[in-house]
Amino acid sequence: MANTAGQGAASGLGAELKTGATAVPPDQAERIAREKYGLTGRAEWLWGEKDSNYRLTLADGTAYLLKVLNPAENPAVTSMHSQALLHVEAADPAIPIQRIIRTVDGEADFRMTDDEGGTRGVRMVTFVPGVSQKSQPHSARQRHRVGVLLARMQKALADFTHEAAHHRISWDMKHAGGMRELLPVFEDDAQRRRLEAAFDGFEQQVLPRMASLPAQVIHNDFNMENILVEEADPDTISGIIDFGDMVHAPVLFDVAVGAAYQIGFEGDPVEAMCDFLKGYATEKRLSAEEIELLYPAVQTRMLMRLASGMAGKALPGAP
Repeated sequence: MANTAGQGAASGLGAELKTGATAVPPDQAERIAREKYGLTGRAEWLWGEKDSNYRLTLADGTAYLLKVLNPAENPAVTSMHSQALLHVEAADPAIPIQRIIRTVDGEADFRMTDDEGGTRGVRMVTFVPGVSQKSQPHSARQRHRVGVLLARMQKALADFTHEAAHHRISWDMKHAGGMRELLPVFEDDAQRRRLEAAFDGFEQQVLPRMASLPAQVIHNDFNMENILVEEADPDTISGIIDFGDMVHAPVLFDVAVGAAYQIGFEGDPVEAMCDFLKGYATEKRLSAEEIELLYPAVQTRMLMRLASGMAGKALPGAP
């Protein structure tokens, strides 16, 4: 049973979730910084779910983030993420995102050949200060400010276009039904039936109306790990990171992702969501139809998190 479930889990996960980060030696990261960016510093490895990440610290203490991207990432997608960062910076410079550092040749990103002969994208950005929202105390004011920033991010990206914007990724809620393949990892029949019913609700309520919903390129991963706050004042949002799940999709889904994560472990999850939504509404308004579909969309994002988390444990070699 365990092997069968693991095989099902693997088939339900996209390449961007199944392909892990291949480590790049620190001395190679430092050489890339010198040769491609004209920057000399010390490279310190940082954990990354999919990429090989380094903090590059110069002699004067200035820090940058050097990312050697997942080999499974399409070069067009790499370009989209870089161009989106540049677009948001130009549209709303006050949004606290990482800033692109161009190569000595003026490139926003470039391709390198790794030791195994494969090609991988490389990007360098400024190092945004702060700690993850997840690691700090939460408050209504904090959630309100996160909602404001999501709305501003959407407004900044409203006219952004790119050839890769419609690429398919596992975390695109338009394709949430594909995660049904992961449900065999849940061995409790009653639990599995409840999860299947939740998928049914999304497909019956949201999918038939999806074409009528406002859509654009969205961040699509406004979770507490990607929201940085000041450690001394957790109500102050210091950074928004990780554009890696960007996709063209209904704006509603972006809001649902943010709302689902802001629930956290609060005693009243609805009130926590409302804090976030009130902040969002100071900048943007959902339509009556979007409001009607918000709950099943939030529920679906939470279901996707649950299913992918359990499937990850069932994969061969998973802890």
